[in-house]
Amino acid sequence: MQNKAECIVFTNPKGGSGKTTSCLSIAGYLAKNEKRVLVVDFDPQASATSGLGIDSTSLHHSIYDAVLAHCDGYEGLSLPQVILETDIKNLHLAPSELDLAAAEILMQHTRKRTGILKRILEDVIPLYDHILIDLPPSSGPLTINGLFASDRVVVPLEPSVFCLEALEHQEVIFNDIKRMNGRTFLQITIILTRYVKQNLYMRFFNKYSPSQDVEARLLEKFNTVYLVPDSTLIYGTQQRGVPISHYAPESKVGKAYEKIAEDISINNNQKNT
Repeated sequence: MQNKAECIVFTNPKGGSGKTTSCLSIAGYLAKNEKRVLVVDFDPQASATSGLGIDSTSLHHSIYDAVLAHCDGYEGLSLPQVILETDIKNLHLAPSELDLAAAEILMQHTRKRTGILKRILEDVIPLYDHILIDLPPSSGPLTINGLFASDRVVVPLEPSVFCLEALEHQEVIFNDIKRMNGRTFLQITIILTRYVKQNLYMRFFNKYSPSQDVEARLLEKFNTVYLVPDSTLIYGTQQRGVPISHYAPESKVGKAYEKIAEDISINNNQKNT
């Protein structure tokens, strides 16, 4: 039986949710577990690219070139031609750059435009166990393409009222895609980032922390909500250009992401057996 990578998209229409951090952290732990992993940076901000230690301004080619190859009237490159090795064993990257923002305009004028990324990935699906796609904080063509290509959707959320509003927005996007393409999202994983437990003062007055309040509201809709503690270590990973799996793997935040990666790996193994 030919290997078929699981495509996992990380999405949230609101920025600052821990989306890229979650993508890279989980990718790092999957790679440490001897899985072949490709990170596709599908965000013009290129945070996943810099998060893996690569300067987007020095690139010769990027995912933008692969998108061009599937836009009517343009020439580009195949995805294998833009993929880079990283300093992390088993972890490869399809890097991004600011030019990707212009691709959204080109995609709008291309036939079967919602399936562009899915067609781009066909060349490498047999080569990896997991393909993790970091999407921009928007609901435009890049995000629609990412969702259309996905087997699993991961929605990282920070503990705030705004995050719950963003989740409602995300659900509207899911319903729109279902209406347009009949695409139903069965595998949705929720990660509550920057989680802060109830402190002594709150316990004394029998009050919940904002994180606990948001967690309770999420559990009304989802069976499982993964909790990732707030940590200054994440800033260190961004400075070093390595995921938490290779910066502070034994930390609380590292262990939280390791657990999510383990569950994703187990789920994929069961699906392929």
